[in-house]
Amino acid sequence: MKQPQDRQNERNTMLLRVKKQDVQSDSWVRPDPLDYCLAVWKEWMASTGQRNLGARIMGGLVGETDGHGQDLHEAQHSHDMQVAAATDAMIDSLDRIHVWAIYASCRIATAWRFPNADLLTTAAAARAELIVKLKKNECTRNLF
Repeated sequence: MKQPQDRQNERNTMLLRVKKQDVQSDSWVRPDPLDYCLAVWKEWMASTGQRNLGARIMGGLVGETDGHGQDLHEAQHSHDMQVAAATDAMIDSLDRIHVWAIYASCRIATAWRFPNADLLTTAAAARAELIVKLKKNECTRNLF
């Protein structure tokens, strides 16, 4: 049988209703698709050769899977890495000056080796051309 003190504690811990007009929430802003592709590409470029292959096997032992053996974080990471690989392929298909402009604008390359070309103008042209290519790519077109 519950004691009066236990009943009082239950009443104190009950959820209170909040009026709809009192709730404030920020609206979600969709990230720019090109910025997202370039962000996962930069992460992919930084982690090439540093993959932890044992993490997938151990995930089930510590309860980080969804019950069917699929790690939800691994699925998102796998998708990001597919987007990164597709972005890398599309960057490599650009003209060399545009490839260098993307690398320089993403701070992967530090030197600008085209003295007769303006980095900002070339980077803007490279981004525009990259958007066209990413919109046509099977892996990245659903982001645009």
